[in-house]
Amino acid sequence: MKKFLLATMMLMAATVGWADALSDYGVITEQPAGELKTYDRSGYAYYVVNDYVRRGAQTGTMDVVFADQGEVYIKDPLSKLIVNTWVKGTLSDDGTTITVPLGQNIQYDTEAQQPIAIKMVEYDEDYEEFSVLSTTQVTYTISGEQIKLNGTGTYTCLGAVWGDSNEWAGFADYNSVYTPAIADVPVVLPDGLTTDVYQFKGSEYQGGALQYNTNVAFDGNDMYVQGILADMPNAWIKGTRQGNTVTFESGQYLGKLANNAVYMVAVNRMNTSEIQPLTLTYDEATETFSNDSQFILLNASKSTVYLLQAISDFTLTKNKSGEAYEVPYFETFGSSTSMADYTIIDANNDGTTWGYSSMSGNVTYNWSMTNAADEWLITPAIHLLAGKCYTFTVKARSFTATMPERMEVMMGTEPTAAAMTTTVIEPTEVATGDLAEFKNVVYISTEGNYHFGIHAISDADNMMLSVDDIAVDEALDTGVNTVRAAEAAADTTVYTLDGRVMGTSTAGLPQGIYIQGGKKIVVR
Repeated sequence: MKKFLLATMMLMAATVGWADALSDYGVITEQPAGELKTYDRSGYAYYVVNDYVRRGAQTGTMDVVFADQGEVYIKDPLSKLIVNTWVKGTLSDDGTTITVPLGQNIQYDTEAQQPIAIKMVEYDEDYEEFSVLSTTQVTYTISGEQIKLNGTGTYTCLGAVWGDSNEWAGFADYNSVYTPAIADVPVVLPDGLTTDVYQFKGSEYQGGALQYNTNVAFDGNDMYVQGILADMPNAWIKGTRQGNTVTFESGQYLGKLANNAVYMVAVNRMNTSEIQPLTLTYDEATETFSNDSQFILLNASKSTVYLLQAISDFTLTKNKSGEAYEVPYFETFGSSTSMADYTIIDANNDGTTWGYSSMSGNVTYNWSMTNAADEWLITPAIHLLAGKCYTFTVKARSFTATMPERMEVMMGTEPTAAAMTTTVIEPTEVATGDLAEFKNVVYISTEGNYHFGIHAISDADNMMLSVDDIAVDEALDTGVNTVRAAEAAADTTVYTLDGRVMGTSTAGLPQGIYIQGGKKIVVR
């Protein structure tokens, strides 16, 4: 079988002769005149990734034009092959059936120098191969406002075929159903509502624990939540409260992610194909909304599970002003709202300090060309008990290993620089382009609410210090003042400024600036 030419999910034209080739092969590129209707796709699709056949849900919409004299035009009849072209069919006299002749070309591939047509194909699951059937037409049934593709199933599909070689071109749909699309409109918070910060905790499917802040507002029985899925931190969803239960309809539009429409969808954890309303149960004593029976999905479809992220065992707990968090505490900085109860102090008043990076999903200090760093990122209050040891952990990185940064971690009872009097992690060099874990254990002699301060103390004119995944948990060790992590052996490797290793000594090196042990060395 021909090697699949699938660099992306779209085939795009790249040569001057492309438009002429489309015309030569009868590809319809202009929208025909007539009544245009847009339908949401559902059903399933085969497609190829790295030469392997994959199967997934159909997503997106399909346009259909009902023209004069019973002509019907369907745009992009295959859900994973979006090339903005049309195929032509006819509508039955009773208006219930659309018949589309097969073999119509929908694209011309300039690399393969041959057209791509639609035909019926048959899937051999054992060999993961498709063969082309001799069927000459395909029909769609119109029932009310819905359109359904006929004659397809798991092994018989409407597919894309190379026009010259008559081999499968890497795309096929089956069990397709098209429902009139309702324009996607995001939920908007009504004017005048007061919002409160609620902490979201959950477990990401096949991932780790999540924790970040969301905004919550109430309007009578209506509940609004912003940023419940961290990849869409500005999107709101709306639910209705009855007693201690809040119900959010699935399919609420969150916006576009990587130019694709995404939605909030909930499914039963025991049957993940069953889309349900999302339900939260309220506990008045703890001011917490929770769910332990469903996955909440960041989904690429309103009507079919096509998940981008799945979270289970989640809670929304109101952040109470002046009250401390209990351990275990962790913050993954899933969205900018995670910064709501952190304190940032620009101690040298140079206007360069910590800030949230939406690109990397962490907190970053960007360098000053003239001033050494003196910047504090201070956690909210965390309640610690007397006579116990606690492990503080933070992940940190520099821009590259050859451009090291420096930080320390202190602790105090107030979120101020002056109150940071207890050393948790000594001044430490951060010389890694990947997040690395830094941690230490502290012994608490007096019960109270404590803040941990990450103090950027890098030299001037460095590059970037980023931190993520701050955690405080009870340690096994007890009864010690401070248990310090073992220090790594000194690194004597000599690097050029562009990261090339030059040995472990500067002897004999050409004149220039090098890095050794995290310091700049000038060889004259």
